[in-house]
Formats: sequence, structure tokens, C-alpha cells
Amino acid sequence: MKQPAPEKFLRVEMMLPDGWEETVSFLLQEEGWGGVISERSYPGGILAGEDDSVAGVSCLVVLLQLEHREAFSQRIQELADSFGWSKADWSLAMEERLGEDWEEMWRSRWKPFRCGGFVVHADFHALDDLKLRADDCPLCMVAGSAFGTGGHASTRMALRTLQTWWTEKPFNSLLDVGTGSGILAVAAAMLGAKKVMGMDPDPASAAQATATANTNRVGESCKFWRGTGESASGQWDVVMANLQSDILVRDAALLAGLVEPGGRLFGGGILDFKADLTIIALEQQGLKMTRKSGRGRWVTIEFSKCK
Repeated sequence: MKQPAPEKFLRVEMMLPDGWEETVSFLLQEEGWGGVISERSYPGGILAGEDDSVAGVSCLVVLLQLEHREAFSQRIQELADSFGWSKADWSLAMEERLGEDWEEMWRSRWKPFRCGGFVVHADFHALDDLKLRADDCPLCMVAGSAFGTGGHASTRMALRTLQTWWTEKPFNSLLDVGTGSGILAVAAAMLGAKKVMGMDPDPASAAQATATANTNRVGESCKFWRGTGESASGQWDVVMANLQSDILVRDAALLAGLVEPGGRLFGGGILDFKADLTIIALEQQGLKMTRKSGRGRWVTIEFSKCK
């Protein structure tokens, strides 16, 4: 999705404490600061591997109008103070740029990564350049995605969970609540799930997810629509809810009801200090926590439903 860029604009590169990129990106976009690109870099310039011990650097790139320089700097300082960051934890680097196409900048920042048996890449990356392993499964994202590259912590942990669950017990059906680009739903279909559906209230999501599914030749197994969790029906072997802590708590009864007896629920987008509250809310609906994982300040939780 292309975003309009002024003839001259300010490019801001923000280095953040580990685990804060999603929160800050969400706040900036909600406040209307403009286009935000989230990136996590890895040592060596190669595909991000499976080792969680490899320290990454969280980076956000924001495109601003020139006159917003001082106001933006002040806002970031306010966020740093409210989040308790020290001066050594973050930095801003600003430079003026001539008009530049958003999609071209998105392409220049998009780095393929390996996760959960998949190599997630964009359609402008040549497969021959990815140094694929014999057991890698390339998952192609359509260029210009309105939903980023799929590389943030919660999504990476969700991809690993899908691979683990498929290995432990293959599933036939999967519902992806808040599907975004469709990366998790498409990954499930590529693993072999026959009935995959997803919804998202964002008006751009269904078309983007459908394009992702078709590009990866699993379009016949996938169906996407615009809507919230309330628009879903039936019960599913697997429900993916890579959302936010507050939504998981608010919709705990709804999400639990979508899981069939013996099925599983993945909850993601959970800040560490809200994990216990999220677990309590979902367990009160008859689910049982089976695994809790974390990366930076982000937590994911896996649940099962008794038969």
C-alpha cells in the first residue's frame, strides 16, 4: 500500500529498548504522526535464525512533515519519561529527505527472516538469494503490505507455535482472529490445514490476506473477511488470537467459545505485566494454560480446551 510523501520530508530513525517497537508504533499511528516502519536487525546480515538468545536492535522509522520536528521530539521524550526509559535506552536521528515513494522505502527496509520452519520474504526477493535450507518453506508476502513484514516478536512466536502444534497433532481447521496480512492463516494452510479462515476490522486486511494466500498457492483453503471476532461462528481445532492483552481479556468468553473441545487457543500481543490478568480471564472461561513464552516485553500464551 503506497502512502503519499511530501516533496520534502523528515526521516526519523528511532532506536528503542527491546520489546517496545510494537507499542510505540501503535501509539504513533493512532496519534496520526504518519507512516511507521518497524524493523528488527540481526548480527551478520543473514536470515534471522531460530536462536532467541541472539540480541536484536529494535528500530522504528517514521516519516514526518518538516514542521513537526520539535513536536515529535517532545512527544517521544514524553513517552520515554512515562515508560521509564533512561537516556541510554533510546535515541532519535533525523534527516531531511527529498520526496521518496513509501513502497520503495518499505522495500529497502524489508529483510527476510527464518522462523518456525518458514522463510518469510517479500515477492521482490529472489529465492536464489535467500540461501534456503533443504527443510525451509518459503512464505511470500505481497510487496506494499499495510501490515508490516510479519517480523515482530508476537508474530514470530505465533509462527513457531503453529509449527510445534502441527508437529504434535496436525489440525484440520484454524480461525485467525485479527488476521492482518494473513501471515498466520496462510502459514497454517501451507502446513496442511484444510479449512482456514480469518477476519480483521481493518478494511485493507481481507484483500491483503487473500493476496498473500493466493501468492503462496493456498487460496482455495483460505477465506478472509472484514469483521471482528463476533462475526465468526462454529468451533475450530485452533484459534489464533494475536491481538492485544486488553482485547483478549475483554473477549475471553467469545474466544473460548470458538475453540472446539480438545482444541487449542494461541493468545499473543500481551505485554509482560498484563500476562497474569490475561491468563486468569481465559482460564475462567474453561481453558487451561499449557505454555507461556516471552521475548523482550512481549508474552504469548497457549491454551487447551478440555473435551
